[in-house]
Amino acid sequence: MKKITFTLLLGCCLFLSSIRAQSDLFIDTTYTAEQMVMDFFDNSMITPSNVTFNGGSASLAFFEAADTDLGIPAGIFICTGNVHDAANSYDFFAATANNAPGDPDLEALLGGQYVSYDASVLEFDILVNTDTAAFTYVFGSEEYPEYVNSSFNDVFAFYMTDASSNMTNIALVPNDQMPVAINNVHSGLNSNYYVDNQGLMGQHIAYDGFTTPLPATYVATSGNSYHVKIAVTDMGDQVFDSGVFISIGSLGGSDTLQPPADAQVAVNGNSVSVDNLSRYATSWFWDFGDGYTTTERYPGPHTYAADGEYTITLTTQNFCCTDTYTTVVQIGEVNNTTELAAIPFELFPNPATDQLTIQAPLDELFQYEITDISGRSFKLGTCQGTETIGLSGLTPGVYHIRVTGEAGTAVKRFLIEE
Repeated sequence: MKKITFTLLLGCCLFLSSIRAQSDLFIDTTYTAEQMVMDFFDNSMITPSNVTFNGGSASLAFFEAADTDLGIPAGIFICTGNVHDAANSYDFFAATANNAPGDPDLEALLGGQYVSYDASVLEFDILVNTDTAAFTYVFGSEEYPEYVNSSFNDVFAFYMTDASSNMTNIALVPNDQMPVAINNVHSGLNSNYYVDNQGLMGQHIAYDGFTTPLPATYVATSGNSYHVKIAVTDMGDQVFDSGVFISIGSLGGSDTLQPPADAQVAVNGNSVSVDNLSRYATSWFWDFGDGYTTTERYPGPHTYAADGEYTITLTTQNFCCTDTYTTVVQIGEVNNTTELAAIPFELFPNPATDQLTIQAPLDELFQYEITDISGRSFKLGTCQGTETIGLSGLTPGVYHIRVTGEAGTAVKRFLIEE
């Protein structure tokens, strides 16, 4: 039994959008339900749409759990309390009222025996191009083990509804028709699907018990659309939290996840400000090109000591993959021409309107990059001899073109007019 006094530890971390807390469970509330559903489940077999989430303000998150004993690498996490609470060891008391209403479908699932509270409900439509819609998930709760076989029977469901409004719960105990709930999966019943986290003194997840990764499978008709409702709720009271972890590998998704690196960079005098736009990373490494590096997700403005051209690199990483974003910024005055003699090239017309022509030597294949004055990259390509570049989509203003070859790099400035 956990002590209520552990709730005092919560307040210090509510302001964070992402935490790893004392465990290796990474929680990130940066992303919307629509972003995650579309990023994870939009593939050749499933086309999602009309994504909604109803629940507490801190009851939905992206999670990474590859270094925990959850059994699922990453995905979407919804809970009846605060998602950050789950990223603690077993002796942390996850008990937050999210002040959301209950869910009548989940009450009906248990025969109307209990009153529900704090429901979190993720819903979306799917157009299927396969004969099976399948999820992988883990259900966990603080109700374990003290309130097994009591009225505090927290429950969740995966409802699939067809065009005829037939609603089916597919979150069932394997080889059984029981819905997955506190009273149906525990150490005394269906124990082969139960993990006694409290007994194991688990260090990664706060919930005292959770299931093994379980399947939820629906026999579908290819070409048809279905409505998905994933819901979890407290039953009997709104104190002890429960949650469901939905794998990125559900609905035909991949079990690996690229953390696409992206940033917006703004130059102000001799300083740059960067806005990290990356997704699904758990670590970040910034290199500002002058010897300064940081692992902050959102570093503050950086000031350069000298004028010049600097390459800013952001490297993102998660449990499986890495990605890199690179841009070049110019600090201080930019001469109209900064040429190496080994790369003589001409640029015309300047000012330009809809196209720009590079005239470079014929004996080498050069790379070129067009950036704006803040260093954002717009066009990349190669040139050998004369190359004409279309400028459609670029707004009027000042731009730089960098041409790189074996001898080095040359930079010229040009203007786009209306």
